[in-house]
This record gives sequence, structure tokens and C-alpha cells, in this order.
Amino acid sequence: MITATDKLRIVAFLKRFGCNRSESLVYIETLISGTTAVQELSRKLKQNRISVYYSVQQLIGKGFLFEIRKGKRRFIAAENPDILMRIVGRRHTELDALEKDVGYISGLLNSIPTVKHEKTVVKLYEETEGFKRMLEESLQTKNEILIFSNTTAFSKMIGEEHYENYFARKAALGTPSRIIYSPCAFAEMINSKMKQYRIDLRILKQDQVSDSGFYLWDDTVSIQSLKENKRSCTMIENKDIADFFRENIFNHFWKEAKPI
Repeated sequence: MITATDKLRIVAFLKRFGCNRSESLVYIETLISGTTAVQELSRKLKQNRISVYYSVQQLIGKGFLFEIRKGKRRFIAAENPDILMRIVGRRHTELDALEKDVGYISGLLNSIPTVKHEKTVVKLYEETEGFKRMLEESLQTKNEILIFSNTTAFSKMIGEEHYENYFARKAALGTPSRIIYSPCAFAEMINSKMKQYRIDLRILKQDQVSDSGFYLWDDTVSIQSLKENKRSCTMIENKDIADFFRENIFNHFWKEAKPI
């Protein structure tokens, strides 16, 4: 019998497969109940019948449930949990097909004449997915990436495994970086792989570690707020602003910081 905590973990995981909380609970309950009716699911979940019916329809479309008809009666059954691996397999196939076509389509799109954008472009990304998007954009450069950030807060939010994978991918692209962190275990771990990750890391001791920071590459500076419930990164594409952060802020503190 699964516990309430187990259910929370499953709900969180199924979100990555496009299932909201209600749909995940319906799928779990259908697995437990076996072949059942929407009305019975509604009673067990203590949810409105119409809401459960809608979740059922969504799950059928996503491949998690299927219908069984017995005479005029309609029942619902759950696909075996192996459906998750089949979905992952389909995604791999779709990504392979996408990878084959993306170069050609990108070339076509880049050939379209476009009006150059304004001198300054500002983008606002929020929460974990926004920060991950910012990291992906930084990988477009072949030049140096400068990082001055609260790595404890950042790596916790992004996930240390995801963050370390970013450094590995960056290195594979041949992109160097200089990093200023406050003292912490993650900084020591990254520094131990400095050659592998093509980084030069220094530590800056601070009386009070800030919940903010910035990433800088080319003409883009991404200013971050890492405070919980206020997490955002404001990306500014402007050469003069980027140069100011590079020369007057980063390089100033780089001289003050010390190697580990």
C-alpha cells in the first residue's frame, strides 16, 4: 500500500509527463481499483464527478487510461505503469527526428530577412524553468562566460546534478568561464574539476552572502534574484551595460577574490 508521501512523489513525477495533480490522483486510484466507473472514482476521490470525468478524458488522450464497455456500461482501466517507459521511448524517437530536421529548418529561418531589434532588449524569466532557460541561452556563446552568484542558493534551486551537467556541456562546447563564488561545498567540488569544466574559479568572502548575482556573456547580462518566492532573472542585451558589468563590477571583484 502506498503512503501519502509516495503519492506526493508520484504526483510530482507525473507532472513531467503533462499530468496535473487531479489527473495523477485519478490514475493512481484507477490503478488501485482496477476496472472501475467514473462515478466510483468520483466517490473514492471525493471529487466532483464532472471534474473526474474531465481528468479521465485527458488521461485517455495521454495514454494512461483506456475505456472498457460492458453492454451499455462504460468502465475505465489504467494502463500498466510500464506506459512511462513507452512514453519516454516515444519522446526519444521524436527528439531524434527533431534533431535531424532542426539544422535544415534553422537554416531556412535564418535566411529570412528580419528587421534588427532595438539596441536594448530586456527579457524576464522567472522561477526554476526560467533560470534553466537562461543557462541554455548562455551556451550559445563561444566566448567567455562570467559568473558572480550565490552558488548555494542557485545550485539548490536548479538542482546540483542539472547545474553540474551545465558545466560539462559548456566545456564540451569549448566555452571557458571565470566564476566568483562565496565559500561553499559546491564551489569546492566544481573547482576540483576546473580543467575538465574549463573554469577559473575564485572565492570572495562576504560578511553577508547576497541572494542575487549575475551571469555575463557577449553583450548580455542576466541579473538574478534568488530569494525564495521572488526568483527571477532579468536579461539585458546591451553592449554598454554588459561592458560596464564586465569591467567595473566583475573584474573589480575578480581582483579581490582569491583562488581556493
